[in-house]
Parts: sequence; C-alpha cells; structure tokens
Amino acid sequence: MKKNYLITIIIGVIALVAILTNPNQDRHKEVIKIKLSSYMQQSIKKNLTETDDKWKNAGQALGIMLGGALVDRIIDNLISTDNYVLFSTTKITWEGKTKVIGIGAFGNVFITNKLDEAMNEGLLENK
Repeated sequence: MKKNYLITIIIGVIALVAILTNPNQDRHKEVIKIKLSSYMQQSIKKNLTETDDKWKNAGQALGIMLGGALVDRIIDNLISTDNYVLFSTTKITWEGKTKVIGIGAFGNVFITNKLDEAMNEGLLENK
C-alpha cells in the first residue's frame, strides 16, 4: 500500500510542477521571435558581401531593424498557442493551414524542424 501512495504522490508532484511551469503564449512567441530574428540576420549577412562602403553598411543595419519589426508583426499575426494544462503547443497558421511547430513544457519551448522546413520552402518559392 505504501508503494502505491508513494507513486501517486510522485505523479501528483510532477503534474503540479508541469502545471505551474507550463509556458504561456508570450514565452512561445519569444522563442519563435529569437529563432526568426537569427534566421533573418543570417540570411541578410549571407546575401550581402563584405565591404567598407558606408552606404551598404547603413543599408544592412536598416534592413536588420526593419526585419525585426517585420518579425514582430509576423509573430503577432501567425503564431498562436493551445494550452493543455500540463503542456502547450505552438501553432503557425499560413494560407489557411495550421501546423503545430513546437511544444512547451516545464518552462521550456521546443521548436520542431517544421519551422526550418517552412522557412526554407518560403525562400525557395520566392526565388
């Protein structure tokens, strides 16, 4: 009997910790923003050549600033979350289709490779 009580208490404590540390929608959006911002900066740096030209450097800086504002708007409009008490999911809606691209649990948000695939598909379609 004591073993059953101990197992029940351990499961209860784990569930309580999961409930209390389930990331909110702001945390999900913050993780996506960081990932998209770094992806955008890498893309801009990759497309621009190294130069000492002041105007090109200023243009690159302006591009990064505008890109950050664009990322914020994209995230606000396309990213949503579903809260399942013990964990939550990150979803993206694009052209009427919704895909789960991440999961949040115990204070962390884990983004799947589907976001990378979606970004790479978008780049290939634009070329």
